[in-house]
Amino acid sequence: MLGTGNKRLTTQELSIRIFSDGFSFYTPQSRKEVTAKEGESLKQALETAFKTNALLQPNYDEVNVYADYPSTRIPLDEFRSEEAQALYRLTFGEDSLQGMNMHYEMLPELEVIEVFVLDVELEKLIQHHYPHASIHSYFGQLMNKMLVYDKRNPDEQQRLYAHSNGRQLFLFTYRDGKLQFANSFEAGDTNNQLYYLLYVWKQLGMKQTKDTCMIIGKNHELEKELKRYISNVKCV
Repeated sequence: MLGTGNKRLTTQELSIRIFSDGFSFYTPQSRKEVTAKEGESLKQALETAFKTNALLQPNYDEVNVYADYPSTRIPLDEFRSEEAQALYRLTFGEDSLQGMNMHYEMLPELEVIEVFVLDVELEKLIQHHYPHASIHSYFGQLMNKMLVYDKRNPDEQQRLYAHSNGRQLFLFTYRDGKLQFANSFEAGDTNNQLYYLLYVWKQLGMKQTKDTCMIIGKNHELEKELKRYISNVKCV
């Protein structure tokens, strides 16, 4: 007879998503979202969560951190690590790396390197509790996930994927199983989101009645307004 001991039969996983004014953490069974209070830094809010929330217990086998910060991407064969900081500053401004750690992540299915940042103090705090935590770009992982969806649902139409985190609108699309376009725009309200989305739609030459806009997450107001201009709009 085999002895069972105390070894767990399943892997315990925790995911932490960090965005500019809050964070969420979730396991396969539970989810919690926290927004920093007025006058409270995000680090202070996260420190409090570590002390008070049972989901942030120490005994996870796997911890993944997803940085919901501005990111950019470079084709695999054009990436040079020594040029990454200069490229990021050129894209997002001279102060974009202040107080941030730079990261880059290979996304081989998309044939790009995702270049992104995470707040230094938050990263130190998370690694203090979870030294084995892996850090990812939220947008990079989102593109990976939707590429799987795109390949599983092949048809003649092209899909433009749209995701808003309340401050930025992130748009991307694939062609022939490859990333064709990906970019983010400062757009905190529906009117600006609609403007950038329709602008990109036109620049990509997408068809009003044939192609589809896929809105990731619940954004019913954008969905309603977009249906005035595009026939096929879906939420996933």
